[in-house]
Amino acid sequence: MSSRLPVAFLSLCLLSTAVPARAQQATNPDSGAAMDAPVAPRLLEAAANEPVPPAQAPAGQEPSLDFDLLQPAEEAAQADPELDRRIKRRRTMLKLHQGLGLAMAGGLATTTVLGQLQFSRSFRGGGDNRALLAWHKGFVIGTSALFATVGALGLLAPEPIEKKFQWDTVTFHKLFMGLATAGMLTQAVLGILAVHDYGKLSEVNLATAHQVVGYMTLGAVVAGVVSLTF
Repeated sequence: MSSRLPVAFLSLCLLSTAVPARAQQATNPDSGAAMDAPVAPRLLEAAANEPVPPAQAPAGQEPSLDFDLLQPAEEAAQADPELDRRIKRRRTMLKLHQGLGLAMAGGLATTTVLGQLQFSRSFRGGGDNRALLAWHKGFVIGTSALFATVGALGLLAPEPIEKKFQWDTVTFHKLFMGLATAGMLTQAVLGILAVHDYGKLSEVNLATAHQVVGYMTLGAVVAGVVSLTF
């Protein structure tokens, strides 16, 4: 009987402490819900709000790109053999066009000087000495052949890529050389007519017109060369 008294007293003490705790939970249900809330959903929500770092390339390896903004012209030419052949042909023809064009401009300047000297000897009190006329004719033939060759190289050079019309140095070069072509043809006609009317009054007028057109043609050629140089 005496051994059961301590056990009963201990049970009564435990019961007395549990009743107030349950009473407090009943009066304040929010505190219990907060305590009993699961931890896993809150951890998942916090992880979802964390910023995701960008993917890192392996050490020693550059990040790969799926496209190139600018493809080199060499790669494009290698991808298209026909385009590569046209580019090489155009480059060769334009180099010849440039070299022969400079030679033609020098020859045309020499032809103009010889023509001016012969004009002064024939019609400016030089005693009608026509010793330079053969030299003038020789340079006329050589310069005309060079002019035709240079023009053919420029016109026949292939265009690998079609370009829209625009006012650039190449356009002005073509414009000046077109004027020079008209001048070369006009000079040829006037020169032949002047020789045909040798000794007549009309010879002076034709030779003068031939001289004026010659200077205009030389000016157009020089302007065409300068337009590409600058």
